[in-house]
Amino acid sequence: MIITDVTCECGASYRCAESHTLSGTAGEFVCVCCGELLESWTEPRERAYRLVTSTERLYAHPKVPPSPLHASPPVAAEAPVAG
Repeated sequence: MIITDVTCECGASYRCAESHTLSGTAGEFVCVCCGELLESWTEPRERAYRLVTSTERLYAHPKVPPSPLHASPPVAAEAPVAG
């Protein structure tokens, strides 16, 4: 048995188990999240796919804060004038 990981362009990831001892049929696998064709095969092997991470469970990309190295230096407060 061969175990592989398959990732769709939408971000969903799957684990595929392909058997070399069980005979199957030719076929194709379509992403359940977006409907994109992920794999097609002509070998008569049994394959099973399991959804590992759906697009609903992906983390949003956080905003990156600006670099402190390129920030302007703080402005010094003026000293009070004695009078």
